[in-house]
Amino acid sequence: MAIDKIITLVGILVSLIIGLTSIYIGVQNSKKTIFINSVTTLRAKWMDTIRNAIAEYCSLTYLITIATKSVQAEKLFKLQQLRYLIKLQLDKNDKIDSLIVNSVDSIYNSVLNSDFKNTTVEIDKLICLTQDLLKLEWEGVKEETKKGNLSKREKNRLYNRHLKKYQNGDETV
Repeated sequence: MAIDKIITLVGILVSLIIGLTSIYIGVQNSKKTIFINSVTTLRAKWMDTIRNAIAEYCSLTYLITIATKSVQAEKLFKLQQLRYLIKLQLDKNDKIDSLIVNSVDSIYNSVLNSDFKNTTVEIDKLICLTQDLLKLEWEGVKEETKKGNLSKREKNRLYNRHLKKYQNGDETV
């Protein structure tokens, strides 16, 4: 009879351990899922914000280049606002982000100086840089969805794979 009680007690303890382990694993998976969903949602929102700001900046720049002087003066304030918004959305220490900021500044300075001859080329460059940035971010979202939080090494590998042309100082697009 004592052996039956011991076997029953061991069975209960094993069931308890398995149950607690399952709960722990479930909580960890839930935390990972919540993290992935939060990061993915925030990144998607940021990508939309930067995409829309760059698109509006380019459109407004083009409008200014073909507008009369009075319309140019009116639109310049909005262009400056967009310039600030774009710069605040980017990391000044990141290579591609700094190239985008430089391009935005170059376009703005051209508009201020009414030097419109290279504006279309600069806009095309800005669009290409932004496309590369958005592609990199999208790849990061996909990787984090699969693996969770990426290590610094994984982020660097992803960055290097997508942006080799910028790491060598080649800014041509």
